Amino acid sequence: MSFFFQTINIPAWFIVFILASATPLWFKWYLKFHKKFIRSGVLLKKFKRAKSTAEMKMDVLKKATDHFNANSQLSNHIDGTVKKRKAVKKDIDPVKKQNIRTVLKVLAEAGDKGILPKSISDKSGINLNGISSALKYLIEKNYAEVINASYGAKYYLTTLGKKYCINKKYI
Repeated sequence: MSFFFQTINIPAWFIVFILASATPLWFKWYLKFHKKFIRSGVLLKKFKRAKSTAEMKMDVLKKATDHFNANSQLSNHIDGTVKKRKAVKKDIDPVKKQNIRTVLKVLAEAGDKGILPKSISDKSGINLNGISSALKYLIEKNYAEVINASYGAKYYLTTLGKKYCINKKYI
């Protein structure tokens, strides 16, 4: 630095003034550089050595086990208690709801003998399409079960369906 001051006469106050006036610009450059390269990790990626395949496999395995452990802990234990997810209730069309009730009543009347869809249609006065959609719903909710025989599919109430019918006083 002494060589510089000996060749050119620059007062000290001028150097301080130049540095002070450039400080806001340096801060702007620093923030842009920090956001673009340091926080995003672009510089680290460029200057890091390449990992071997064994190291990459270990990293993948570690991430997978961490992810599995985190998900199992979060989903099963919240506040120390095990919580199960509840299914989202779907809004059922009132006509379909009435058909389901009617089919359930007819199945309850049939008891352990089982009943064919054509017989349900005859007893309830509902067309076969309405009967089949109601039976699909009841099978999906485990209120009814189907057993295929040589003369057609017979529908029966499950134990859950019987309990429901007893609670609703259909039986």
